[in-house]
Amino acid sequence: MTEAASDTTLVSEAALRAQLERMLGALGVPADQAVTVADNLVEADLRGVDSHGAHLMALYNTRVTQGHIRPITEVTVVDDRGSTALLDGHLGFGQVAGVAAMDLAVERAREYGVATIAVRELTHLGALAYYTMRAAAAGFVAMAFQNGATIVPPFGGTTSLFSTNPFSYAIPTAQEPTIVYDIATTAAAGNKILLARKRGDPSIPEGWANDEDGNPTTDPQAASVYQLQWFGGHKGFGMGMLVEIMSGLLANSCFGFQEHTQSDVHGKERVAKGATFVVLDVERFMPLDEFRRRTDQLIADVHSSALAPGVERIYVPGELEAHRRELRQRDGIPLSRGLVEELDAIAASLGCPPLTTP
Repeated sequence: MTEAASDTTLVSEAALRAQLERMLGALGVPADQAVTVADNLVEADLRGVDSHGAHLMALYNTRVTQGHIRPITEVTVVDDRGSTALLDGHLGFGQVAGVAAMDLAVERAREYGVATIAVRELTHLGALAYYTMRAAAAGFVAMAFQNGATIVPPFGGTTSLFSTNPFSYAIPTAQEPTIVYDIATTAAAGNKILLARKRGDPSIPEGWANDEDGNPTTDPQAASVYQLQWFGGHKGFGMGMLVEIMSGLLANSCFGFQEHTQSDVHGKERVAKGATFVVLDVERFMPLDEFRRRTDQLIADVHSSALAPGVERIYVPGELEAHRRELRQRDGIPLSRGLVEELDAIAASLGCPPLTTP
């Protein structure tokens, strides 16, 4: 069974990856950095996180051509104290700075047992799971936090102050797919609303967003990306507040209404973000193989739970995405007609050929 529908085209992983690398190269991104950015986007599409996949190419194209993202990413060390470090991404591609930070966090956690690496002046990281899974693949427990533009009001307010403030963790396993949790602390990421508009969806789920006046709506055209709702109300807001502190404040970057950036765009248009990566070495507590075995046992315990009425299977975080990744690697990645047309238009403007489709 495939995911193809009348308004979608199945594109191979290789074709999408090559096209994104080509387009990024045409924007002036060095080849090795283009591979990293494209890999981040393609992995999101493979896992079914379509809001953070090739859909983001239009945003990146605009930000690079307008001078808000620097095509050549430089990552420098601001402060290094062994188990902690502060880096600066100098408004280059967030993916490049994010990989550098997570790889450093793994290296330092191996040495010190735990490491916290913060990064200021980076831009959009894409899906945070990309980074925490990278650490989990090396046998570490990892967490990632990122803040951003002022597009979400505090719980009970209507003045935009926070970003969607995503948070992710990943846990290494033995035979089971990696446990990976990656969420916006809002009920949905703003990109999901933009993608719903791009696909022509007639509605979005209740509780995702309000209109410009703060009234709840399910109309993707009326929904404002500056009036997103928190998941679980005050509980999601509380988690979003933690993300703001862990990323914006801790990284000595922008937070709330406070700007601390080399960028000339602020507030709702802010591209400068802060991020923090925390990595824990399991071996400091028990042998890694034993921890992996225990994690698999916990997953088995979850799967053995009696099912609620109407539920066919219980999934742990990351399990659905791992299954979807297998299907999409085999059958292709479904892209909407509107997205393919958008990618082809950007490619043409950059002097690149159109996306290779069946």
